[in-house]
Amino acid sequence: MKRILFFIFMISLGSNAFGQIDLNTKFKPIKIKNVKPKKEVPPPANLPKLDIPKIVAPNVFKETNIYGTKPQVNNSFEIGTAENHFSMTPTDKYKHKLGDVYQEKMTQDLDKTMVREGLKEDSSLLDRADRYLGDFKTKSNELVVKYRDYIQIDGDLINVYLNDQLIQSRLYLYSNLHEFKIPLTTGLNKIEFVVASQGTSGGNTAEIHVIDGSNKSVTDEYWNNLALGTKIKLIVIKE
Repeated sequence: MKRILFFIFMISLGSNAFGQIDLNTKFKPIKIKNVKPKKEVPPPANLPKLDIPKIVAPNVFKETNIYGTKPQVNNSFEIGTAENHFSMTPTDKYKHKLGDVYQEKMTQDLDKTMVREGLKEDSSLLDRADRYLGDFKTKSNELVVKYRDYIQIDGDLINVYLNDQLIQSRLYLYSNLHEFKIPLTTGLNKIEFVVASQGTSGGNTAEIHVIDGSNKSVTDEYWNNLALGTKIKLIVIKE
């Protein structure tokens, strides 16, 4: 029994000793200085007033178009409406622009080439220059002249002169070859073909073949858009 009491006494003595330990911790509080509050500075009196609109948040539960714009009605596929532009024909945004310019130029170039090559008549490219075909010698008593319009039958006419005398007046140029004869005298024979009409489609486009009595060709001519009054001359010397 004495041992138990002694053991309890020792425990109580140890707990009192730990409870009286002083850590000697020194605490120094920070002194608060007296801070004077800053004075409020009023804004300048001459500042302009800003008219700031009031911002109101849209009600997304009632209006889904939060930008406030009115959508345009798309009725391009509605038949019978005034705004209907629907068509089954595909459209080309370059229509009547670049393609037409090139097509027109190609047509003009083709027309000029055809006129230049004697395949088409064109009054804008009339040939007004007289020409001399040269001198020819023959022993024949006459010449045979074959003529026709080799492009378009549009009323082309020619006159024929021998030594300044009219021997054939207003010969009509058909599609088939027609002919007439020119009598020759000994010595110099001046023959002139003169455009009496250039027709309705452009210049005169006569095809003329001059042949002597031995069936020898004197000259072969293809007139390309000759203007009214143009002269084609040659000299035939009968030996």
